[in-house]
Amino acid sequence: MRGSTADGTIEGMTVIATLRVERPGATGIDRARAYEIIVDGEPKGVVRSGHELSLALQPGRHVVRARLDWTGSAEVPVHLGPGATVRLVVRSRGVRHVIGKRYLSLTPIDD
Repeated sequence: MRGSTADGTIEGMTVIATLRVERPGATGIDRARAYEIIVDGEPKGVVRSGHELSLALQPGRHVVRARLDWTGSAEVPVHLGPGATVRLVVRSRGVRHVIGKRYLSLTPIDD
């Protein structure tokens, strides 16, 4: 039989956290392209224009980035608490993209 801990979780059960990456609908040149989401150096899925990707991950610290072909976003460190959801938004910089800057922007969403 499993017991419960002081924080209300059940002993022996795996507690997960959720990372949600949102991508607003776009009208730009890459609106039909999927952005790959990388967590801790491993591809975890893709997010298309106007959609979101939800990932169940172990609680703790993770490093997230978005990638598109030859370019991508900077790495974003996140901390996922047990049972928590962290939201990020990924966008193209579009015409604001200049040499030396990353084409994709990945930023936390504050609720």
